Amino acid sequence: MVRDVRPEDVERAVKSTKLLFVDCWAPWCGPCHALTPILEELDSKYSDNPDVGFLKVNVQEHPEYAEKYRITAIPCVLIFHEGRPAEYKPQNSTKAVDRLVGVRPAAHFEEVIKHFLG
Repeated sequence: MVRDVRPEDVERAVKSTKLLFVDCWAPWCGPCHALTPILEELDSKYSDNPDVGFLKVNVQEHPEYAEKYRITAIPCVLIFHEGRPAEYKPQNSTKAVDRLVGVRPAAHFEEVIKHFLG
C-alpha cells in the first residue's frame, strides 16, 4: 500500500531512495482515486526493490507542499532521482519533465523506472 505521508517524511525518503514517486492528491479528486490502484500495483511489484519507492501527499492538508513544487493540477506524481527532482524526457516528447500529471497507465511509470535504473 502506498503510504500517505507528511512533506517532511517525503524529504527524508528522497534522500534515502534512489528513485521516488510522490503522488500529490486530494480526497475530493476523482482522477486521484483512479490513479491509486495503478500506484498500489506498482508499489507491490517493486516492494522488494529498495531503489524504488512510492509515497502520497495530500495537498489539501499540506498546501505548502503543493506551492513548493508548483502543483497546479492533480493527480501529479513528482519524480525524484538521487535526492533531487528528476529531469526525464518521455518517449515521443521534446520536453523534459519532473512529474507525471493526470491518470497514467503503469507503463508510463515503468518507462521512468527503466530510464533511471536500467
